[in-house]
Amino acid sequence: MVAPPPFRFVAATLTGLCLSTTAWADAAGDAAVAAMDAAVNRAVTLVFDYQVDNQEPDKPLRVLAVKLQTNGASKLYEFTAPPDIKGTKVLTLSPTQMYVYLPAFGKVRRIASHTHDQGFLGLAFSQGDLATTSYGVQYAGQIASQTPAQYVLVLTAKDVPNATYAKIEITVARDHMVPLQLKYFNAEGANIKTETRSNYSCAGAVCTPGEMKMVDNVKSNWTRFVRKSWQQNVAIPEDVFSVPNLGPR
Repeated sequence: MVAPPPFRFVAATLTGLCLSTTAWADAAGDAAVAAMDAAVNRAVTLVFDYQVDNQEPDKPLRVLAVKLQTNGASKLYEFTAPPDIKGTKVLTLSPTQMYVYLPAFGKVRRIASHTHDQGFLGLAFSQGDLATTSYGVQYAGQIASQTPAQYVLVLTAKDVPNATYAKIEITVARDHMVPLQLKYFNAEGANIKTETRSNYSCAGAVCTPGEMKMVDNVKSNWTRFVRKSWQQNVAIPEDVFSVPNLGPR
């Protein structure tokens, strides 16, 4: 696939940095992370409808449905099926500011920041995973290897609060600078989760994966988001991403 001019420029710049001297290694890695963050967050707003397949050990496959609306770092997940969780909503305003509405309790609760690495509704994706839209603020990047088609980036947590993982290894497609695989590591160096993003489609410069699958290598469960429909840069009222909007109407 031939990359459009902006992506060719980014790729050429990164290649030049990598081939110059080892002193550029960190700068090249940070530039690659910044380019990936920009590609993932290129749309102003996005709306998705997903089928969510969730497999826990020794349990039957559970199929859910969720609508996701995003505006920058703000995300609203609204579960529409099955009936026992229909109406459940999760609002993320940042990786440390998250709220949940559970219809059974009829109340909005703030999710404690120290629990952001925990799963939700049995999903392999943690609350922090669902909230993360970019990586450059929390992680320093380095290019571990590259081919004509891909980069492998190693991201190491900076000395900032609430970095969910000690290290992340990300395989990035060089044509559109989008992540294909993310391996998440804990402080002991164990690969505790692996996420794959595949079946990308693009509308102009905005590219989104048709499928995202997270495998928890510790708990032996996995969750797959399968995109059923998506829209980009549509008007979404600001109050959609407000705490009062979560509660019963």
